[in-house]
Amino acid sequence: MIIKESDKREHDLAELNSLLMLPYISQDQRKQIEREIRNIQSGLKGEQEAAYQINFHYKNNANWAILHDLRFEFNGDAAQIDHLMINRFFEIYVCESKRFGEGIAINEYGEFSAFYQGKPYGIASPLEQNNRHKLLLKRLFKSDEIELPMRMGMKIVPSLHSLILVANSAIIQRPKNSENKRELERIIKNEQIAKRIDKDIFDNHPSTLIQQAASCFKLVSSKTITEFAKKLASLHKPLKVDWKARFGIVDPIEQPEVKTASIVQNHTKQEQHLFCASCKKSVTANVAKFCWQNKVKFHGKVYCFNCQKNIKQLCSVGFARE
Repeated sequence: MIIKESDKREHDLAELNSLLMLPYISQDQRKQIEREIRNIQSGLKGEQEAAYQINFHYKNNANWAILHDLRFEFNGDAAQIDHLMINRFFEIYVCESKRFGEGIAINEYGEFSAFYQGKPYGIASPLEQNNRHKLLLKRLFKSDEIELPMRMGMKIVPSLHSLILVANSAIIQRPKNSENKRELERIIKNEQIAKRIDKDIFDNHPSTLIQQAASCFKLVSSKTITEFAKKLASLHKPLKVDWKARFGIVDPIEQPEVKTASIVQNHTKQEQHLFCASCKKSVTANVAKFCWQNKVKFHGKVYCFNCQKNIKQLCSVGFARE
C-alpha cells in the first residue's frame, strides 16, 4: 500500500532554467546551474526506476506500507530518504536510489567510485549515507515525536535494514576480499529488490518454535503499519532551496553601487549579449541597467528605448536613452 508518493520537482527545474536566462550571471554560475539541473534530472530518473519496481511488487500488498521521498528533521538534523518500506513484522527498509549510469566500484576498504566517460571519480559512500538516515530514525523512535505500537505494555521498536538501489543497466564492481561483504550485499539493482527482501524474510524468520514466537510478538496488523506510516508521512518537510542564494546570484538593483558599476563595465564589454525582449535588437549596458533597476514595471525584462515607449503602462516612467 502506497502512503506517500514522491514530491514533484517541476518548480525547482523551472526556477533553475529561469536563472539560466538571466543576462548578468557569470559563466561559472551558469555551469553550476546546468550541473544542478542534470543532477536533479538524473536523481529523479533513478528514484522513478526504483519506485516502479517497489510499486510493482508491493503497492497492492496489504502487508506493506510504502513511502516515497520522505524528508524529516529531528533535533537540528535532517534525513532525505528516497523510499521507506514497512512490513507487518515491523521491519523498515530504508532505501537509497542511485542511478550511476556507468556503474560503481567499491574497493576492499569500502571506498566508492563512479564513472564518467569511462573514468572513475570518488563519491561519498551511499551505505554511510543510509546509515546516518537509520541512526536519525532510531533517535526519532526513541523520542516522543512519534508514537510506536504497544503490546503487553511494551513498545514495539522497528528493526531497520538498508538497501542501496542502482539502475538495472549499471555495473557493480565489488572487491573480491572484503570484511564488509555482508554490508556490500545490500547494494543491489532495482530489479532485484523483491528477491532480496524475500531472502531477508526467510533468513530473519526461521522455522524454529522459539524464533517463530519472537517474530509473532512483533507481528502487527495492516491497519497498524498503515497508521504508523501516515504518522511518518505527517513529519515530511520538503526542502525549500533559495537557488539564487545557493549560486550567489544578486540582482543588479540589489547590489552595492561599486558592484553594480563593475557589472555594467562587464556588460559594456559584452554588449552583443544584451537585446530587447520585444524586437530582439541589441541594447547598450545603460539601457539594460535602467530596465533592471525598474524591474517591477518592466517585469524583469530588458526593452530598447523605442519598445519602452510602446508599453502603455510604463508611460509615466522616464525612459533610458541609449
